[in-house]
Amino acid sequence: MILSSIIFFMVFLHYLGDFPLQGQFLAENKGKNDYLLFAHSVIWAGTISAGLLYFGLFALWKVLFLLAGHFIIDRWKARLPVSGQRELLIDQGLHFVQILIIIVV
Repeated sequence: MILSSIIFFMVFLHYLGDFPLQGQFLAENKGKNDYLLFAHSVIWAGTISAGLLYFGLFALWKVLFLLAGHFIIDRWKARLPVSGQRELLIDQGLHFVQILIIIVV
């Protein structure tokens, strides 16, 4: 499969896992509670991992990298005194870097 198709699909899965699949409760409370943030990270990493399975790129270390990275990045953003557009762009950019790493490596 063409690399650009894989990247497109994985970015789609990123948006699916990072926004609608987390639900309103997690969206509103993940920044206040590490367990809820972990649950959100599991949903996101699981969504991306499904794509890895589909493309034959799955490896356990990639799942752990996605899970830990997503948790750390989102926890950083949630603990900022003020979080605006700039911080959201940094957050999303770091998640895209994670996706590129697991596709290429």
